[in-house]
Amino acid sequence: MFELTENVKTQLHKSLARADQPGAGGKCFRIVPDNDNRLTLKLAKPVPSDTVFTHEGSAVLALPKVLHSYLEDKSLRIDERGKLNLS
Repeated sequence: MFELTENVKTQLHKSLARADQPGAGGKCFRIVPDNDNRLTLKLAKPVPSDTVFTHEGSAVLALPKVLHSYLEDKSLRIDERGKLNLS
């Protein structure tokens, strides 16, 4: 199963708090494919079929159902440089 560390949840929560912009209500980071067939994070509202990860009662990350099998053995962590790393 996809793993999201507590450090990542905390970092995403802080980033969402800083993103306090009009229209951001109800949004969280969502893992989506980009144009280069890589995965990226996008600020978006989760859809009902997403798996949603929360921190302090707020959604911080949504994982689309279509990506479950691809990411089932992966984890999202913060590396030694402070960058998000999916491995």
